[in-house]
Amino acid sequence: MKRTLLTAAIALLALSASTAPNAASPERLSAAESLHWSFASVRKPAVPAVKNAAWPKDGLDTFILAKLEAAGVAPSPDADRATLLRRATFDLTGLPPTPEELAAFVRDAASDDVAFAKVVDRLLASPRFGERWARHWLDVVRYADSVGRTWNSPFLYAWRYRDWVIDSLNADKPFDVFAREQIAGDLLPAPTVAERRARLTATGLLALGALPLQESLSEQFALDRVDDQIDVTSRAFLGLTLACARCHNHKTDPVTQRDYYALAGIFYSSDTLSGGQRSVYVDPELHHRLPVENVSARVATAPSSRQPSAAKSTLPTSGADMMQSPKSNDSISRGAMGADGRYAVDPNLAMGVTEGEIRDCAIRIKGEANQPGDTPKRGDLRIPGLPALPPIGAQESGRLALAQWIASPAHPLTARVAVNRIWAHLFGRGLVASVDDFGVTGEKPSHPELLDHLAVRFTEGGWSVKKMVRALVLSHTYRQSSASDPGRAQRDGANALYGRMNPKRLEFEAIRDAMLLAGGQLDFARPEGIPIAGNGGRGKTGRTRATLDEHAPYRTVFLPVLRDLLPEVYKTFDFPEPTQIIGRRDVTTVPSQSLFFLNSRLARDAAGATAQRILGDAALRDDAARLRHAYAVLLGREPARDELAEAVAFLAEEKGPPSTGWSALMQSLMVGTEFRYVW
Repeated sequence: MKRTLLTAAIALLALSASTAPNAASPERLSAAESLHWSFASVRKPAVPAVKNAAWPKDGLDTFILAKLEAAGVAPSPDADRATLLRRATFDLTGLPPTPEELAAFVRDAASDDVAFAKVVDRLLASPRFGERWARHWLDVVRYADSVGRTWNSPFLYAWRYRDWVIDSLNADKPFDVFAREQIAGDLLPAPTVAERRARLTATGLLALGALPLQESLSEQFALDRVDDQIDVTSRAFLGLTLACARCHNHKTDPVTQRDYYALAGIFYSSDTLSGGQRSVYVDPELHHRLPVENVSARVATAPSSRQPSAAKSTLPTSGADMMQSPKSNDSISRGAMGADGRYAVDPNLAMGVTEGEIRDCAIRIKGEANQPGDTPKRGDLRIPGLPALPPIGAQESGRLALAQWIASPAHPLTARVAVNRIWAHLFGRGLVASVDDFGVTGEKPSHPELLDHLAVRFTEGGWSVKKMVRALVLSHTYRQSSASDPGRAQRDGANALYGRMNPKRLEFEAIRDAMLLAGGQLDFARPEGIPIAGNGGRGKTGRTRATLDEHAPYRTVFLPVLRDLLPEVYKTFDFPEPTQIIGRRDVTTVPSQSLFFLNSRLARDAAGATAQRILGDAALRDDAARLRHAYAVLLGREPARDELAEAVAFLAEEKGPPSTGWSALMQSLMVGTEFRYVW
């Protein structure tokens, strides 16, 4: 045993020490690394045999049931209709069901299967679906409305990318197209001006990084930006931490420093535009008329009064260049800032990338910008088990080839990572628990055959996110009760076998939106204008700040997210740091969460508005009817007999005006665990 451990330690030290330009090739990596499960091709597995053949409602249920039966664990009974409706409505739209929707579903005379399928189809068709599921993706791609760090300059047009994600999900854009457009949308053909604009906007993914604008060395700044682009692309779509190979070979995955710089050359040959007057949108009609193959040439020669601001020669070369005042026409401060620090919207500006100066990127020894080594050919990745990139032309950055490689159904990672993310959002835990890490240090799948079953189904079904969500939500696995029992807890306490549903605490966005909806305060319109002011500097007008806060009436997804300036209430409910790539949020239980419902202005206002709305409803003729309506609005169910009696007694004892007692009662329902969880 000691000899084995010593051998492993020596091998690990040897690998980590190989930081020279000609460091260890993939052939020298161990067979164990080369054959890691996630690098193996996706194969359609055989559906297992089960004893209780009547239980599965979908093929995926069979894989779950087979493991349950092998462990001697029975599936849980179905959740009741009210619980199931609230679960699905929050999961798909981030909002609670209305009392009318609750009554219609509970009273639907159709079978449970038919009645629930109608509900799910209605929710998938709602524009609220994209607003909910976009926030999941925005967590993964470290979305923010400011750059963060020392000079926290605003991203004035990040919201265009956010809205593109929402619209793409609502339109059920195939996930392979969704991926290609974010990596190389500027290089894809577009039949209309609107589609051209949308695809350029999609590349905003690559411009949202948290970068050190105070960096004065242009090469260091460029390499930091490339590193961010490698990190977000590899982790979001592949679940791999390729950025860990910047300074040395990856410590655990079969990725060398040479592979890293072969990938870096692709982004090194691209220009990143952060929504300024050097935007990718100089003249959308011109973009439409000319061929799409050479965006850079088209932008550089655009016959427009704005042409000089778009020319490649005027792009910033360092972070310091990007910290200039708005008058300097720079790529981040971009646009006329008023005396109050606010900006006017320019319909022709967005964040994104275009083709830049085509060049390979030299390996940087130990990651030092001023210590170049050998220069690998861009795109020449040699990661064992993964296919080679398509050929890259001499005058191409390689982003289009990279996009095609990632979005290929033959890639062993893309579909697996995507369906695992979808599963995790619906079931509270991924089949691979480490949703952002499918590498050697990540978790192994609890149900590997099911993961591949879903991945194959995903690609064969046209990469449709909505089809996948529909299948998972209509499955018997999803429809189980979350209640535990001693026998099941003893055999599978962590619920790794999915013998019941996992209760899920709502995210801050869903909690806040539900509170506003209950009081009739929620405005479903998208806010107009740029929701941030300042330029990242100091003083009253220079300081970057949000012009919409948590008290605005809009859905939370539309409120600005400023790096290093998150409101405390966001942090209280585990909103992720927008500098980080987060596929699975932390879920904490701390006293400040209950205190928020008791003491915050937001909670008090929402409780008061809910009370006034209920008291003002002429159709509710007595307190019993009002209480039933309140329970339906806030908890998605009928009150129990004892709950109803206690609430009536409480209201009768109140000495002040009716609104006082009702406001207190609404607040007491919000502060409870039931309001902030789905079961």
